[in-house]
Amino acid sequence: MLKIKTLSQEFLKTEAELIVVSLFKDMIPLKGDAGYIDWILNGQISNLIKKKKVFGNFKEAVLLSSLNKLPSEKILLIGFGKSTNLTSPKLSYIFSNVVDAICKMKIKYFGISVCIKGISDPEYKRIAVDMMEGILRGFSNIPLSASDYFVKVAEEDRRRFLILNKVIRNSVENFKERYHIVLEG
Repeated sequence: MLKIKTLSQEFLKTEAELIVVSLFKDMIPLKGDAGYIDWILNGQISNLIKKKKVFGNFKEAVLLSSLNKLPSEKILLIGFGKSTNLTSPKLSYIFSNVVDAICKMKIKYFGISVCIKGISDPEYKRIAVDMMEGILRGFSNIPLSASDYFVKVAEEDRRRFLILNKVIRNSVENFKERYHIVLEG
């Protein structure tokens, strides 16, 4: 069974085994959730970038400990490449790979967000659709009857939370026919 819950709260307050955070190659200094996590972890991400161990390249994945400074135990930084190169196929592909990586790590309970600030509502909706399409495509290769997975999708902005809820409900309709999905929130 796959459970998807939308949360009207700040993403970094999401309680889960792991949270997925985007890292862009061309956003230095770090902004958004990655910037806030970097600050909480005393510049750990910036130091990795400075030492040329992390770049934000497309599909790059880095697993960090939250050092008990966040409600989630682990942080998965996912490289999105350049922010100007975010196409629908790339976004869908990367979120599908996120699910694959999380399953390989045997994580059953994770948090994620649309993760891009300062964009228009139509662009937010497009990215949310791509994210959900990728996540659901990633889960389509996993025998859900053998395991339960719980995905929390957080959005603190009330207007965008309503957009996100609608996107998730629409995205799940076709997938629901083949797998048991429970929507909460």
